Amino acid sequence: MGRKDPDPVFQLERNFIRHAVEWKLGAYKPYRPLCAYVYLTFRCNLRCVYCNDGSGKKYPECPNEGELDGDAWLRVLKVLRKETDVLIFTGGEPTLRPDLAPILEGCRSLGYRKICLLTNAVTLDRHPEVFENCGILMISLDTLDEAKSDRMMGAKAGTLRRILANVDLAAEARKRHGFKLYFNIVITPENVADVHGVLDYCLEKRIGFTPLPEVVAFYPQKGLEGSAEYESLIDRIIGLKRAGFDVLGTMGYLKGIKRFDDYHCLPTLLARVWPNGDLCYPCQKLHKVGGNILELGDYAKAVDEGRRRHGPLQRCGKRCPVGCYMDFSMCVQRPGLLLAEAWYHLKMPLFRSDRFIRRGP
Repeated sequence: MGRKDPDPVFQLERNFIRHAVEWKLGAYKPYRPLCAYVYLTFRCNLRCVYCNDGSGKKYPECPNEGELDGDAWLRVLKVLRKETDVLIFTGGEPTLRPDLAPILEGCRSLGYRKICLLTNAVTLDRHPEVFENCGILMISLDTLDEAKSDRMMGAKAGTLRRILANVDLAAEARKRHGFKLYFNIVITPENVADVHGVLDYCLEKRIGFTPLPEVVAFYPQKGLEGSAEYESLIDRIIGLKRAGFDVLGTMGYLKGIKRFDDYHCLPTLLARVWPNGDLCYPCQKLHKVGGNILELGDYAKAVDEGRRRHGPLQRCGKRCPVGCYMDFSMCVQRPGLLLAEAWYHLKMPLFRSDRFIRRGP
């Protein structure tokens, strides 16, 4: 493509402006991702009812052949660093990798400005490197009911207690290391009422959270759309954000998932990379890939290979109401959402009130 390497300073902001301008001009291109979303492994120690690789296959059932070793991952991450300074690690369960520490330390040396790790926290106590190297730690938690939690996670008895103990460990560690701590809350028809208890727990512990409606394939799980109970929960979350609590997700996104509004998805805003180094193109949900970043050594070439195989980006329609697709896309198309977001962040230390912690009768 003959492109010059971008200035490594404030790449997220630079890439965002570029995408917003290209969208406004009707000349959108699938390069320069806002962040890299890296699947370190498909291995997982849980079998959550709502979680799969995009094709419907549970992560423990996914083949592990071709999973990159730590050195190979660092070569991939060096390529991605030319495109973005924001990195999100996920899986499967990333803490199952015995080489997680050198990978995280290597990312710091590569100059990534923001590093986030998503985890179920079952083995978090064995990985102090997460606290030392990540700026954001996001833990999955959907209910405080032990029996329901075990059933939803496909876990043995006592797993929720272990997770909550590791949450306390992380909450202590953030005082020393200064990272941000969030819960990733998946809302299903089964746990809508339980989420209120999780929110109460978040607010009492001063832990941020992000809500994600359960999605089956591309669409919200039956029982969420049109549910008065679900909409009331989202209204409460919107109220908490307005009051200054740390709710991850713009107001546009929160309102969008209340009744599952349509939006124009721009899936390549995130560079999603499979455990073998393949670039997802156009997205993880379609389970298609472009080029292999390790083999090609260039992100744009991997995108071009995806375009050659699958064609240009197409309008999907009313699908995938989750933050990593919906919120990113809406912000590029409606930058004013970020101005409102800045205002909510300013309110956080000023207007928090314990009267919002309990939902009342």
